[in-house]
Amino acid sequence: MKKLVALFVILAAFLSLNNNSTFSQPQIKVHVTGGYNLPLPDLKGEYPADTNSYLQKSGFNAGADVKYYLGKKRNVGITLSGAYNSFSSGDISMTGATMVSKVNIMAIGLGVEYSFMPKGKTNPFLGAEFTGNFFSGNTKVTPTTGTESEFTMKSASRFGIGVGGGLDFTFNKSIGAVVGFKYNMTNLIGKDSVTSTVANEYTLIDKETTLTKSKNLSFIQIYAGVSFAFNHPKAVKKK
Repeated sequence: MKKLVALFVILAAFLSLNNNSTFSQPQIKVHVTGGYNLPLPDLKGEYPADTNSYLQKSGFNAGADVKYYLGKKRNVGITLSGAYNSFSSGDISMTGATMVSKVNIMAIGLGVEYSFMPKGKTNPFLGAEFTGNFFSGNTKVTPTTGTESEFTMKSASRFGIGVGGGLDFTFNKSIGAVVGFKYNMTNLIGKDSVTSTVANEYTLIDKETTLTKSKNLSFIQIYAGVSFAFNHPKAVKKK
């Protein structure tokens, strides 16, 4: 995470020396994105070493956001985002069986953003948001001999924060591209240890119990996508 931030700062400084100010900052931007998710402990883990984790190894994301910029400079924005994040453990070899576990997180965020060069063709930005995270998932166990069993995670909601940054590229007044990253801490608020009494159903259980430690479920999103711009400032006519 520190390396990503350092790289972003260096790149932003470089762009500030080479950016041509040819486009004005629109009041509204919409991004449609997709990318790769890197799970972090305790979402990430290896079996059987990390029995307190959710054993996820990789994932993907798809989402969109809307940004509304304020003031004359339009370098401070209010952001609203939504993203679907999916993770998988891959095939885990166990004694006499193979297990595959998946975790899905639907995240909705509300936050603020600062744009460093709102009039440039390339605009670096940093932002932070409060997020609502809605968990689901399933686990399939396939024995060497016998019938496959499937278990479903009971839906759960948690609240946290997301911080990150990126680069917004402007091709013309209406369209561009965006690349970025976001560090998500999904369950800072709402941890629970309630178990399910329904057959073939399990719960998130991220709160500390007498048998398990508290789990901090976080991950890094790396994304790219298309940027759409709306409501540019009106050009001032010279008399």
